[in-house]
Amino acid sequence: PTQAPTADVVFLQNELVKRGVEIDKLHELLDQQQRLALQDKKLLDEYKSEINDLKALKMPTQETEFKHLDNQYKDEVNALKEKLENLQEQIKDQKRIEKQEKPRKWWGLWRK
Repeated sequence: PTQAPTADVVFLQNELVKRGVEIDKLHELLDQQQRLALQDKKLLDEYKSEINDLKALKMPTQETEFKHLDNQYKDEVNALKEKLENLQEQIKDQKRIEKQEKPRKWWGLWRK
C-alpha cells in the first residue's frame, strides 16, 4: 500500500530542491571570490616587486636633496664669513694707517 505523497512532503521536497540550487550558487560565488582573491594577491606581489625595483634605482630622495642644499648654504655662509674676516682685517689695517698718519699736536711734542 503506497500512499500518495502528502502536501507537506511535496512542499519539503520542493524546499530541498530550492536549497540545493542555492547551495550550488553559493559554491560558484565562493569559487569566484577565491579566484579574485588569488588575482589580487598576484597583483600585490607584482606591485611589491616593481616597488623594490624602483628602490634599487636609488633615485635621489628629498633627504639627499636637502643635504645638497645644506652643503650649498654652508659653502655660502663660509664664503660670507671669509669676506667678513677680510673686511675686518682691512678695517684694522686702515685704522693702523690712520693712527700713524694722525698729525701730532704741537703741544704733544714735549711729551714722550
